[in-house]
Amino acid sequence: MNRQNCSGLLLVILSLSQVEPVPAQTLATPIDLPVQTTALRRGPMVTIPIHLYWDYLVVVEGSIGNIHKLRFEVDTGAYPTIIDQRIARDLGLPDLPARVNLSNKSVEVMRVILPSLDLGPIRVESLPVVTQDLSFFQKILGHRVDGIVGLDVLRKSSFAINYKKREMAFGPTEKLKFSAAFDTDVPVVAIRTRFQDRQLRMVIDTGTPDLMLFQSRVADAIGLKVLGTENVADVSGTFQRRKVRIPDVYFGEEPVGDQISFVVDDRKDEGDDFDGVLGMRGPQFRKIEFDFEQRRFWWER
Repeated sequence: MNRQNCSGLLLVILSLSQVEPVPAQTLATPIDLPVQTTALRRGPMVTIPIHLYWDYLVVVEGSIGNIHKLRFEVDTGAYPTIIDQRIARDLGLPDLPARVNLSNKSVEVMRVILPSLDLGPIRVESLPVVTQDLSFFQKILGHRVDGIVGLDVLRKSSFAINYKKREMAFGPTEKLKFSAAFDTDVPVVAIRTRFQDRQLRMVIDTGTPDLMLFQSRVADAIGLKVLGTENVADVSGTFQRRKVRIPDVYFGEEPVGDQISFVVDDRKDEGDDFDGVLGMRGPQFRKIEFDFEQRRFWWER
């Protein structure tokens, strides 16, 4: 079955949506967009409603400059934030060329500086972002998406996503049942996972449902039961991924049992030391929290 990547140029680590509820993954690395490390916002808990698609894809309302009631996908696997080209045109923002590495090729994109972006209690001013045509969301979701908000914005505050209650909360986290320490938090959050006494660094990605591993990191793994293969298409072309069952997986020090995963050819820049991506639907997460003060990822199943 062929599937298309709907997020096109998602920048830095693996973040995508899809035409069907299983995404193709891709990776791009911005060459001239610096990682932002501004101070963490502290304040009381603020809760906003979310729109949930395919049981994992989170869309919330926010604003850019004087344009309100915009719809943003919340994507912790993306850096930097992406906005629709029409928003940049409506605001009359001058654009500048940039180049990114997308899987196995380099492509040209345009970037702009937003006057401000507001999401819940988070407000970021003079924010550099990439522009892209996001009209495909209207076709696959039946609703527009005006931007894909990545960790350059989201890391300004600790936050939680409650998939069951369909809400997103910003502020102090409540410490859920399970947790794992951040192994990295710039530019994206990754945690250590383990199976067969093998340590892997996995990017936590709210923009995808799947647990996906890079072929080079698991090439010598034994005993993985292959459940089939499928062809996936993204903007870099068509590739094949193998569906496997991984026994006795650990997230951090927490055992999570057998997991279904996809093994793909390495689709990342050589400078990124990550072994794969952990999507939010695979292990059936009910609630997740990103605690940037304690540098921990919390979850309930």
